[in-house]
Amino acid sequence: MRRIIVSVAVGMLAGVGCLAQNGDKYVITGEMTRDSLRFTPQAVRMVYLACQSDGKEVRLDSAVVKNKTFRFEGKAPRFVEAAYLSGFDNGSVQLLLEPGNITVQPFDAHYPVSAKVSGTPCNDVMSGYYAVRGKDVQDSKVRMNNLFNSLPEEVKNNPDLRMDYHGSVFNINTVMQKVVALEYLRSHLDSEAALFIIKYDIYHLFQPKTIERTLMRAVSPRLRQHPVYRELENKIKASNLKVGSPAPDIAGVTPEGKEISLSDYKGKYVLLDIWASWCGPCRREFPYLKQAMTASEANDKFVILSYSIDSKEPDWVNSIEKNELKHKNWIHFSTLKGWSSDAVSLFNVQGVPHTVLLNPKGEVVAFNLRGEEMLNKVKRIIEGVETYE
Repeated sequence: MRRIIVSVAVGMLAGVGCLAQNGDKYVITGEMTRDSLRFTPQAVRMVYLACQSDGKEVRLDSAVVKNKTFRFEGKAPRFVEAAYLSGFDNGSVQLLLEPGNITVQPFDAHYPVSAKVSGTPCNDVMSGYYAVRGKDVQDSKVRMNNLFNSLPEEVKNNPDLRMDYHGSVFNINTVMQKVVALEYLRSHLDSEAALFIIKYDIYHLFQPKTIERTLMRAVSPRLRQHPVYRELENKIKASNLKVGSPAPDIAGVTPEGKEISLSDYKGKYVLLDIWASWCGPCRREFPYLKQAMTASEANDKFVILSYSIDSKEPDWVNSIEKNELKHKNWIHFSTLKGWSSDAVSLFNVQGVPHTVLLNPKGEVVAFNLRGEEMLNKVKRIIEGVETYE
């Protein structure tokens, strides 16, 4: 059970997973022009292939450095993943893990972040992007320096007067940053690298709705099954979550070990119940949830999905058993990540219990229905008095 939950927590709807699936082979080769650490008088002996999961480094493989060179090989993941090479004391080498021969061109181990990665389609696209972005940074500096040199001495020496001029050039530089990024992206909308460029570099430059209406619709349709595409979709939905809007998707594992997601239940009314075994107010809601199940006994158009933010499996499972929270249409799932659960951030959970009622299209009908109010709403929907389809 624990192994399955960890797999879902790392790899499902949490960005790019660290767990490689069957696929083609990748080979990563690299060479250092200088193989010493920057801040200590030691040579780099080991290099690690790693990725980030929940803010922590997960090491996928390691390689011994011989004559300033290193090599990794293994099965590529099903989807292109963001990874990096660590083992240095001043940053890391960023790359995209995909099938093929990935080459880390000769670089100074004092400054691994400046290493260039090439040889495979997505890494070549990313390398090209870093090049145009670097040129834009230099152009921005030139524009600012040219402005400063053109100013009268009395303005140069007065920070308050100078700021008005700097502000105008700063705005120009910001616009150019967007133009350069979008122009490059326009030429690579069929590459998985486009998703990573949007996620890490472009998303913060625009409003989420702009990202959704333009970039997300512009990328190749084949990329829409990529975990990063789904991550961006969730992020956009969470940014404007309100009654009538589509809900983000969350995933987890049932006590029986089955992987499920909220989107699996489209076509039904869903009461998403975010709770925890240690929560007193959650326990006070159990009788009302049971009554809702009884009221919907005759049909299958209503389900309760109880998402636990517990971090210990026995506490979660024992609470379900002890309180008899079982019904064919009452499904329990979790990732056992506590307050780090995706549901907490995506649904802006400030406390539990936290409920979200969804219509068959996966759109929000109501937030935080409790007790008799929740029960009456469910009964009216089941009886057809209220409909939100």
